[in-house]
Amino acid sequence: MKSSVSLLLLVLVFFAQCATGQNAIVENDLSLKYVMQPTSSKTDKSPLVILLHGYGGDEQNLFQLRRYFPENFIIVAARAPQSVPGAGYRWFERDNSIRKYTGRKEDLERSRKLVLKFTSEVVKKYHADPTRVYVMGFSQGAIMSYEAGLTAPKLYRGIGVLSGLLPQSLKPMIAKPDALSQLRIFVAHGTADGVLSFEDGKAAVDHLISLGLKPAFHSYKDMGHNISADVVTDLVKWLQTSSK
Repeated sequence: MKSSVSLLLLVLVFFAQCATGQNAIVENDLSLKYVMQPTSSKTDKSPLVILLHGYGGDEQNLFQLRRYFPENFIIVAARAPQSVPGAGYRWFERDNSIRKYTGRKEDLERSRKLVLKFTSEVVKKYHADPTRVYVMGFSQGAIMSYEAGLTAPKLYRGIGVLSGLLPQSLKPMIAKPDALSQLRIFVAHGTADGVLSFEDGKAAVDHLISLGLKPAFHSYKDMGHNISADVVTDLVKWLQTSSK
C-alpha cells in the first residue's frame, strides 16, 4: 500500500482531466468506451473491477485507483454515455422536478442497461471470472453501481458505492432478497458531503438493511464530496476480503 500522502495526491486527480500524455488508451469496441489494465496473473478467469466515474469526469479519473488494487484483478474504467457541455461526461441528467438529487428515469434506465451489457461484454472479452465481478463508482457512478448491482445481482459479486445514494425510482426494481443474499456491498460517505448528503447515503444503507442485506458502511467525519486516502484503504481491504 502506498503512503497516505500519495493517496491524497491521487484524490486531486479525480476532479481534473489527466495531463496530456498520461492518459491510458481508450478502447471503443464495446457498448461503452473504456480503458483497462490486464491482470498480472498468468491464470485464467481473473477477478474483475469495473469503475464508473462521477458527473463531469471520464474513464481516466477512477482508473488511477488501479495502482492500489490487487495485481491479480483486471481493472476496467468506463466512460458515461452522455457528454457534459464544456467537458466530461455523465450517466444521467438530473431530474429537477424532484427536490432530492436524482436522475431522469429514462436516463437511469438507459445507462443501467448499458452498464449491464458492458459488464457481460468485458467478462467475455477478457475471460474474467464471472463469479468475481465488482462494479464500483463515485457520485453518479456510485448511483449507477446501485442501479446495476441491485437489479442484476447474478452478474456481480459486489458493488462499491462511494458518495452515492439510492434513487427512489430504483427501489421497486431491486431484486428479491434471496437473489441478493450473496451480493457484497461497500458504502463510503463523508459526513460533510454537500452534493449528495450523508443523510441520503445513510438512508440507502438503512433500506438495504431492511431488505436483509449487510452492507459494509463506512462514514468519514468532515469529509466532503470526494474520495479520501482512508476511503481507498478501506475499499481495497474490503475488496481483498470479499474476493476470496
